Amino acid sequence: MMAIFLILTSVPVYARRPAPRRQIESANTLTILPILPVAVAPNQPAVLAGSTKGIINAVCEVGLNIVGCSFPPQNGKITCDTNGDGIPELMIPLTNVTSVNGLLVQALIPALSPALPGTPFPLACCGGLATLTLSRTVLASPDNIFGEFTQSITCPIELGERAPVVISTTPSTGSCSIGQNLLVSGSCFVRADGTSNVTSVFAVDRNDPNHVVQSSKWSILNPNLIDAFFEFGSVNAGKTFLIFVSGPNGTSRNLTVLPAGAHPGCPIGNEQGILVTFSCTSVAPPPPPPPVDQVPPTLGACRLERSSSGAVSLVIEADRIRSNATITVGGVTPKKLTFKDPTLEADTFQKVVAKGTKVCRGLPGAVVITNAGEAPRAFLCNERCEP
Repeated sequence: MMAIFLILTSVPVYARRPAPRRQIESANTLTILPILPVAVAPNQPAVLAGSTKGIINAVCEVGLNIVGCSFPPQNGKITCDTNGDGIPELMIPLTNVTSVNGLLVQALIPALSPALPGTPFPLACCGGLATLTLSRTVLASPDNIFGEFTQSITCPIELGERAPVVISTTPSTGSCSIGQNLLVSGSCFVRADGTSNVTSVFAVDRNDPNHVVQSSKWSILNPNLIDAFFEFGSVNAGKTFLIFVSGPNGTSRNLTVLPAGAHPGCPIGNEQGILVTFSCTSVAPPPPPPPVDQVPPTLGACRLERSSSGAVSLVIEADRIRSNATITVGGVTPKKLTFKDPTLEADTFQKVVAKGTKVCRGLPGAVVITNAGEAPRAFLCNERCEP
């Protein structure tokens, strides 16, 4: 009987190391189209069918149809060149990346709430040619013996050039009877090639869009700041103006109502959801004279005189009329007062001559004399100016 012997030798067993994640770039080309309509502010270029150009000015979110991706992506992003050097630096994540079928992927460029609820693009991104990337990560599994890897595809996307963006104005209120220097802050006042993206700075009456006040002189201090000089005029006292900056790529956003096609949840105002305004302070009217029955009576007399040229004046006589007194006749302030007949008390008179056509408007009426720091005094003047 033959014996069979087995000789066993030990063989070292090594733990299997996980394969490093690999990056696989797909080479096919994508077609990217916006889901219309894409709402933009008035006086900004419309986003046309068959093009993404202009979505940089979109009001709130933008939906995308992406055709030609060879794999079902899980993530997406857009990278924007912020300084014009041809290298994208700013990343904008896509949301709701969904494979509708083997050809179509849909994704959303969401509004940047809460800081910028009115736009899907950061203020530093002024548009131009950007890149869109779709990707997915495949984990190691029995069906994937090669280990974990990431698959992606990148292609250009034309955003269009952004209209000027206005964030605020300093000051936001002031007297319009004098010229006002406004510092207008924002972004995209200078284009990527270094040329100006501004041709005018103007203000629009909030209650009358046909009432426009142009800045008579303005200067771009840097890509984010403009110094503009306005001469509103005292006629605009009490009015509030919306501030705009316009350029070759459209007019800044300052919405009082949402444009057609905008999502109902979008804010009005600028990209931050704020109305950028300058308010002209009101000129307070002079206080009305106190009712005669609330003014202590005083002894006084009055008479009308007419010069050879036909000018009318009212002579007012009363005790202790100081040189700083204010006098009204029937609630009307005379154009000119001449103090006469001084007393022994300094700066005190017994007679005042009130001149000007305004005098006749208050006659007959109460003559109210108010020395500075004293209670008013009054008496009734029954004189009447004959026509």
